[in-house]
This record gives sequence, structure tokens and C-alpha cells, in this order.
Amino acid sequence: MERKAVDITTKRTIILLRASGMSQHDISRKLNISRNCIYQNINKFNKLHTVATKSGTGRRSKLTDRQKRAIKLQQVRDDTLSLNDLIRYVQTSFNITVSRRTVSRILNEFDMFSYVASRKPRINHRQRYSRLQWCYQHSNWAENDWSNVIFTDESNFEILNRKNRIYIRRFRNDLKRFERSQPRVHKGGGDGIWSYLTCHGLGPIVFYDGSLNSDKYIDILDQHSPTAYEKFLPQSPRKILLQQDNARPHVSIKTRKYFKKKRLIPFHDDKLLKYNINNTEQLKTALKMAWMEISHDAIQKLFESMSKRIRQVIKRR
Repeated sequence: MERKAVDITTKRTIILLRASGMSQHDISRKLNISRNCIYQNINKFNKLHTVATKSGTGRRSKLTDRQKRAIKLQQVRDDTLSLNDLIRYVQTSFNITVSRRTVSRILNEFDMFSYVASRKPRINHRQRYSRLQWCYQHSNWAENDWSNVIFTDESNFEILNRKNRIYIRRFRNDLKRFERSQPRVHKGGGDGIWSYLTCHGLGPIVFYDGSLNSDKYIDILDQHSPTAYEKFLPQSPRKILLQQDNARPHVSIKTRKYFKKKRLIPFHDDKLLKYNINNTEQLKTALKMAWMEISHDAIQKLFESMSKRIRQVIKRR
């Protein structure tokens, strides 16, 4: 008789037929199963009162539960440790050689996962307090209020060091896991760009060399701020506000005098990896392409999300 695996349903049928008084020989002929298999299942049920298959013992784990908890504790103490760092820790502390897959599986058992830390500006306590107060003051603004704001900013882009990411590993149910970020400091070098966006669309992208100072900033505003104000209707019922952050060129004495002279109302608040960039011209081309890829729908969503963003800042303080 050909040997074949017996499923749990068939095993239960064997026990029921035997309990009804049928002999092992008749059960074997009825189910087309060997008598030896019938005997083993009946004998197992009489001893263990179950027909379920016991889980196999499998290969013994190299690490004990205590050692696994030690690996988890190392990751909790420093969430930037890589799998290679943890492998070296196991080798040094326990004199055991394990693979990256083993360490990753252990961390997954504790529901820990890795992700790229977001890059956020580094701010001190005074700046954090000022930003929170600004959010409180504008928490009741509606979308119509934000539609009268010209959002401006500048940034520096470098050809090198564009992929300096930091991977961190945290518990999946950690509510503060996304507050862990990579501090980002504004610095000169590379190509600098300045532009603005309004509810009516994007402004032109303006390049400048080196660090931005008051003279460069005033020259940029002289050339491009009139175009930004022309995007709004002349009979706009509210004043048009020019948004900028508290960077030194924005709040210098020279810039403040310029705003006062021009009667401008400053409004303060506290995807290039896919391109092959090897020189400055390629960097400028990539920046222009990335800027032009921003759709009008994306701009509208940014204006609509301002109230939500402010509530999130107030919530996380």
C-alpha cells in the first residue's frame, strides 16, 4: 500500500470509527490507510488524548532568550546601531558568530523596525518656544487667510554628500518614533536657490553663489517680489504678507530698513537622488526640473494643510 501523509481530518475520522466499534482492519480497508498508521493514531490518542501533530523540535537556537534581550537592549540604547554593529557586539560579548539575518529576525520578534530618519533644522529652546507661540497666534487661520501669504525660502544644494542618510530602528508601536530626526544645519557651499510659492502657483527659481547675505537677499527681493505681488488681484480685500524665516539675512538691520522703505510686510515663522549629478550645471538642471514637477494640486494641498501642520506643532511642542 502506498504511503501518504494523513491530515488531521482523517485522524479524527479514525478515532470516531474506532469509537463506534469498527475494527482496525475494517478502518484500514475503508479509508485505504495502512493498519500500522491506524494503530499508531489510535495508540497516540489513548496516551495523549489528541491527534494533533506535535511541533518539531527543529534546530536549537544559538542564542538564549536572555542574550536576545541583550541585543534588543543594545538597539534601544542606541537606535542608530546597524546590524553589523550588533553582530560585533554578539561576537565580543557572547563569543558567538551570527548572521545579519539572525539579528534582524531577533529584532523583528521584538517588533522593532528600521527607517530613514527625517532631516529637520536644529533649533534651540528659545526658537522652539517662539515657533510654538507663532503657531498659537495663527491656529485659527482658515484657508482664505493663508491664501494671502507669499511663502519664500532659500536652500543650498551640494554635488557631494547627497545621500548621507541615517537609519534608525525603533519599536513599531512607539508613538514618538517619528520625532527622532537627523539635525540639519544651514550652511553655505554648492548652489543656492531662492523662490516663492503662492496659492496661484510657483515663482521662478533664482540661483546665487555661496552664502546668502543681506545684499544678495535685498537684490533678489528687488527683482522678484513685484512679480509675486502681481499674482494677486489689485482689489484683494486683505493685505498680502511675505513669509520668511528668521535667517540672519532676513532679519538684519539692513533688510529691515529695506522692508520699511518698500512698505513690505514680512511674515516670520520659526527629490534629487534620482538624478545623475556630477557638476554644477547638472545640479542646476536637476533643481529646475524638480521645481517644475511640482503641480498646482500639490501647492493647493500645502495651503490646505497649514492648519493641520500648526496643530501638529502645538501637539508635539
